[in-house]
Amino acid sequence: MRRTSLIGVVTALAVGLVSFQASAKDLFYYIGNGVIQVIDGDTDDIVADIPAEGWLRESALSPDKRYLYVTARRHLIHKVDLKANKVVQTLDVSGGGWDRFIYGFDVAPDGKTAYASIRARTTEGGEVVVKPPRLSQLDLATGKVLRTLELPWDAATLTTVRDGRMVYVIGKDLYKIDVSDDQMRLVETYPMYEKQMNFLPFWNYAWENGGVFMANYYTPELMGLLAIDKKTGEIRDTPLNGIPVFAYSVIYSPDKKKAYGVMDELNVIDLETKTYESITVNHQGTCYGINVSSDGSKVYVGGGGSTVTVFDARTLRPLKVLQMATDGMDLRRVTF
Repeated sequence: MRRTSLIGVVTALAVGLVSFQASAKDLFYYIGNGVIQVIDGDTDDIVADIPAEGWLRESALSPDKRYLYVTARRHLIHKVDLKANKVVQTLDVSGGGWDRFIYGFDVAPDGKTAYASIRARTTEGGEVVVKPPRLSQLDLATGKVLRTLELPWDAATLTTVRDGRMVYVIGKDLYKIDVSDDQMRLVETYPMYEKQMNFLPFWNYAWENGGVFMANYYTPELMGLLAIDKKTGEIRDTPLNGIPVFAYSVIYSPDKKKAYGVMDELNVIDLETKTYESITVNHQGTCYGINVSSDGSKVYVGGGGSTVTVFDARTLRPLKVLQMATDGMDLRRVTF
């Protein structure tokens, strides 16, 4: 009798696990010009258009997956309700006579504030006045700047790490900022410029990567991958073997055994051998953004032009080409 009960419990748990896995739902958000388009990961059809103001750039997800925050025109922050598929609030970081420009944005783990790397300018007596680059913490309810820290150099992107106690800002070098106290402090610089590491880390797929920020870089000799574990703050540098390929953005496969990169081609990188496994031409032209289905079966590339191509991850055969409403900059996945 006990044996039968045990078998029943195990069977129920197994069925529950399969049901949970089967119920996972991928939605892909195409970040375009004046619109965010939603792609159903089951059918690969466009299922919603979300109007938004301006050319859309950085994006960050709220911890509860209810909202997607998207920057626009370098000074606006749109709050997108992912259930209603609409912009419910827009914050403007400019004001008080100052134009402010966002280069790097991430929501804090508490979901109440966000961090942005900002350049500000104004005019005084007919002369342009430009402030040094700053890391700012913003109240997401009001847009108010809560505190700032002057940075040594301009930034391209940033990411929160160690449960929000630190912010890593990537520019000429990587700056580790302690934000756990009342005053933000630069505590360490991870050198990149002196290592001849050339970065364009505009595409942050940390939540799709299981909490790992990753960007590709180039030296005169090679392409490499720089990964940041958001939980621990650990930085991993992986130089790749072979003649460098060209890629704007990179992302892990779900099992982290491979990475995919995209520019004019879709590149597959074997992370065990640190070599390029395969390269296939993207016939739709140059793409900026890349993403992967949560089960690892499909790769999505888009942005640059006005198409999204869905590839079979195993064969790299194009499965579908979607014509989008505008040119785009990025493609994000949210799994519900």
